[in-house]
Amino acid sequence: MKWSDTMARPSKSIDNIKSHATKAEIKQRKEAEKAALSGIKIRKSAEVEQDAVANAEYERVIELLTAVGKNDALYEAVINEYCLYKSDVLRYTEMRQAIMDDDSVEGAAKYKLVLDCDKQIEVYRKKRFDIEKENGFTIASALRSIPKHVNVKENPLAKALLDGD
Repeated sequence: MKWSDTMARPSKSIDNIKSHATKAEIKQRKEAEKAALSGIKIRKSAEVEQDAVANAEYERVIELLTAVGKNDALYEAVINEYCLYKSDVLRYTEMRQAIMDDDSVEGAAKYKLVLDCDKQIEVYRKKRFDIEKENGFTIASALRSIPKHVNVKENPLAKALLDGD
């Protein structure tokens, strides 16, 4: 057995599985995958609507989520936050550049202001990364929660015969 064979792999959507699944298993997986979503599309928050950068990021992300079938209201709050963080990163990046270009601030004061901007940029980037990670795991965990095997109903006659022994 290879080392890579021992590593856990995220579950795949039934559309991506090329295995020996029975028709009943495929049907059950498709129904369970559908049930994991609300069927309601993500709505843009007022804050995102008013922010040009966040709005553009929202449009980009929604296009991607729609393409993979995950444009669902269950992810609405976190996607809106994700887009606002993109705007925050850009705002602090521009602020940092303005401080660098400002000749009236020198030495230690300039260094401290730039460092403060860098810290804020890092905070927002980490928040975005955490959201990316969480959504990836959320989608994967939703797929992992889908039973891989069809629930077979017990045959009462077979049970009676086996219990009789």
